[in-house]
Amino acid sequence: MIPKFVRGSIAPVFTAFHEDGRLDDEGQRSILSWLAGTKAISAFFVRSGMGQMFSFSYDDVRQIAKTACGLRAGNVPVLMGCSGIWDRDHDKYPDPQVYMQQAVDLSKYAEDLGAGGVVHTLPEAIQPKSGQKIDDVIMKYFETICAAVKLPVFIYQSPGTDERYILSIELVRRLADIPNLAGMKASTNDAHYIFNITYAVRDKDFGFISGAETAFLAGLISGSRAVIGQGASVNPRILNAIQTRYEKGDIKGACEAQWSTNLLVLRSKNTTEFFKRYISEKGYKVKPCARVTGSPYSTTSARLSQEEYDTYKDLLESELEKYASG
Repeated sequence: MIPKFVRGSIAPVFTAFHEDGRLDDEGQRSILSWLAGTKAISAFFVRSGMGQMFSFSYDDVRQIAKTACGLRAGNVPVLMGCSGIWDRDHDKYPDPQVYMQQAVDLSKYAEDLGAGGVVHTLPEAIQPKSGQKIDDVIMKYFETICAAVKLPVFIYQSPGTDERYILSIELVRRLADIPNLAGMKASTNDAHYIFNITYAVRDKDFGFISGAETAFLAGLISGSRAVIGQGASVNPRILNAIQTRYEKGDIKGACEAQWSTNLLVLRSKNTTEFFKRYISEKGYKVKPCARVTGSPYSTTSARLSQEEYDTYKDLLESELEKYASG
């Protein structure tokens, strides 16, 4: 069954770091508390792409899961990213058995902590053996995870996914039949792909989550139920307006909200730093730090000048004001 929280804005939680790159538990609580206080999100997605998920160690995942699930801010469900550990270095893959066992153990740990669901990226870290198809690797991976826990399990087709692992219509239909595989997030603004996938699972108990907020309205038309993108943390009220207006038949209003959403994405230069500085101004203190890994496969955005911060703040607040009443 698709959980009720698969609706509207699911916040891709940014990760709080100290200056030296360690996880900052207190700052993380500030982020979660701010998000819950907006009353505009349906769930937290912790260890998200926006939260630098590929920089996490095994102990990092356990630490942030304990922090997020322990806070229970506003009784908002936690979707915990529980893939095995890999920095996405395609020149150096992890041991596939170790990676798989980590994914199972982290999922069980999240379940024990009371998470509302677990999220797994497509298993690009597991390369097919001789004579094995990638579709079989993906099926086996999610069958194993779904057999290990009773929680809803979600697929995350993240930006930059190896094209060999991109889900086909046929494979999505097979995956959708796995017990307690509740849905998927696909980070794409390709309306053709979104339509094909959502239409393919229209008769399945399987929830599609738009992974590019700039294509949320297009996704709603063909069956998307929720959205995960930077705006689901920064301006969730506007994303929710896209959905509620569309469902009421107010297409013009939904388009206006989609344009506001797209404008905020277009003008954003370093969303993570902006968000941390912005909520700190509001009394939810968190350091504006990112984790620098040194990996050629990991990049961080340039720091914001004060002028850039102030300009974006003015834009955000002026757009938010248009949706103050919902």
